[in-house]
Amino acid sequence: MQLKNAPNDLQSMAQDGDAILRSLQNKSLPIVDLMIRESLQNSLDATLPNTENTIVDFNVGKFNSYELSSHLEGIENELNERYEMFEDFISIGDKNTTGLTGNYSSTDANELNKSNFYKLVFGIGKNQEADGAGGSWGLGKTSYFRIGAGIVIYYTRVKNGNDFEERLVASLIESPKEQSRLLPDNVRGIAWWGKYAEDANDDRIFPLTDKDEIYNILKIFNLTNYKDEETGTTIIIPFIKGTQNNIENENIYPWEENKELAIKYAIQRWYNPRLNNQEYNKMLGNSKLITQVNEDPLIDEYNIEPFFKIMKDLYTSALTTKPLEKNINVKPIFLKRNGMKNPSDVPVGHVAFKEFTKEELEMVAPNNRFSPLQLLGYKNDKKIEENNSKIIAYCRKPGMIVEYSVDGEWVPKANLLNKNNLLIGFFVPNSNGELTTKFENEGYKNLEQYLRATENADHADWIDEDGFGIIQRMKSTTSKVINDFYQGEDSERQSSATSGISRKFGKIFLPPKNYGRTSTSKKEKSTRTIKSENKNRMADISVLNSEPIDESNVRVEFKSNIKNGAISAVYLEVLSQEKKMNKKEWEKAMGSSIEFPFIISEIMIKKINNQDYYKDSNQINAPDISIYQLEENLDEFIIENKSGELIEVEGEMNIKTNTFNFIPNIAISSEKYKENGDV
Repeated sequence: MQLKNAPNDLQSMAQDGDAILRSLQNKSLPIVDLMIRESLQNSLDATLPNTENTIVDFNVGKFNSYELSSHLEGIENELNERYEMFEDFISIGDKNTTGLTGNYSSTDANELNKSNFYKLVFGIGKNQEADGAGGSWGLGKTSYFRIGAGIVIYYTRVKNGNDFEERLVASLIESPKEQSRLLPDNVRGIAWWGKYAEDANDDRIFPLTDKDEIYNILKIFNLTNYKDEETGTTIIIPFIKGTQNNIENENIYPWEENKELAIKYAIQRWYNPRLNNQEYNKMLGNSKLITQVNEDPLIDEYNIEPFFKIMKDLYTSALTTKPLEKNINVKPIFLKRNGMKNPSDVPVGHVAFKEFTKEELEMVAPNNRFSPLQLLGYKNDKKIEENNSKIIAYCRKPGMIVEYSVDGEWVPKANLLNKNNLLIGFFVPNSNGELTTKFENEGYKNLEQYLRATENADHADWIDEDGFGIIQRMKSTTSKVINDFYQGEDSERQSSATSGISRKFGKIFLPPKNYGRTSTSKKEKSTRTIKSENKNRMADISVLNSEPIDESNVRVEFKSNIKNGAISAVYLEVLSQEKKMNKKEWEKAMGSSIEFPFIISEIMIKKINNQDYYKDSNQINAPDISIYQLEENLDEFIIENKSGELIEVEGEMNIKTNTFNFIPNIAISSEKYKENGDV
């Protein structure tokens, strides 16, 4: 790709790279968190109309830096001297989005200012103008340049009329004050790589649009072109640094040392309200967020941290104004004056909150989860040990949490909680609520528009700047409502104080990666019996042994008892934290975006009623006994027993998995066979 250095016109008052990198002043959040907040918000803002799911895939991996450097004119030698052959990269690719639309070759400034491609690649601080969008296209994107060597590659596919167009361009932002900069002669520290116009007098740089040229760059990162009807954007950040902001602290958490884990936790931390949330989709009409990291999808029932699942439940309770659990308290927040059009009838929002014990947060043995305060990045040992804080999160319509306010203005200062308990809450504003005429005259038709205007470039706080005081009154009123609840009637107080014993017991717990001891490849002995879902227990099944065969297959020995007249389905489930998900439940939760992870690729029956019986599967017949698998249901096989007696079947099955991020469970369900052959 050809290089273009940003011009240095002293009269243009143009920013240099140093000023741009410093424009996002938030130093309290890790750089990975800033990147997640920015990238997901841009993807969600670009979602196609009437789309149920916005799909965003993150990849963390290695790439051949020598291959990439050959495409970057002007810095090839510098990159080869500075970096090893294989370096780290992060890519963020979305689907069901528009891609970076707009004209990039126009000479009309007004037209370019409407171009999403131009604003993201060439514009700094250009506003995102879509209703309910996240804010600035320009300042937040500086996190992409700060997490790596300053190089960012933008790849997008857009629809122009009936045709599709692919675009790829690279950009560099670095401080011209740094001695180790990649372009020492570039006085502004800003450059782009693409393709110059054919007109020799035109010094503008344009993106690559040839599909094959783009493919050659994407394959360096083991990525592929968008295809068929797909549109979307992929951002590639090569030469990434560590996950921390040079924090010198001996209390390093696992996600601060592992890039993949850092991304997973950051997604949960800031986007739990929208993450696979069907109620969000129903209430607001916006898409759900479906995301995965290195092909490991983030699913509530499988690998979401309990604290972030709690935050999602509190958000949904406040959004719908109906508690998801009986011990979640949902209260309206009214501003008496100078706010909503009908202040006595229309709340400014709702707060959902609950007092949580350590047991409910799974902080005690055997789970030993991190404290919510630790998951939010706190390193204050005393505050963590006391575990008596009050945490309130809040967000706007896009579903990105603006801030977790810990012991701040949103909550009472008084000590209201039982010892070692946390108060956790979520404030959700009445985004579509109309403001009084005074605010309308200032250009704020509804509360969402007002709150959006109060956010800084990093969207990390709501700050009253126009003297209207809505934010401050939201905080103080919410604090008073919570205080009144805990200091109010004894019956209401008692309900909250005893909430800890209402927790359901017996939930399945699966630790996330890197927790606990390392697994081995030895055979795992088990005599666990899986009961039939039918209350009459027409069948049961026991797993005797399981043994890995290779990286994709596990052999499982089983024994099943089937009553006469039963047609039984032996099927696979995904074993998760809170429940087991069969294929139907998986597809309901995930849609068609993520394939069910298991199939039964082979069945071998060894014994029937303790008599040796060896015959490979697909159709196995004994007298009045049939065992078979249907092609359309490879996650299960059927055992029909019309022998007139109880049978015991012993055999093996081969379970093939497309990922080891999930654990399979084997279950059985039965129906009675009728004379006419119906079930």
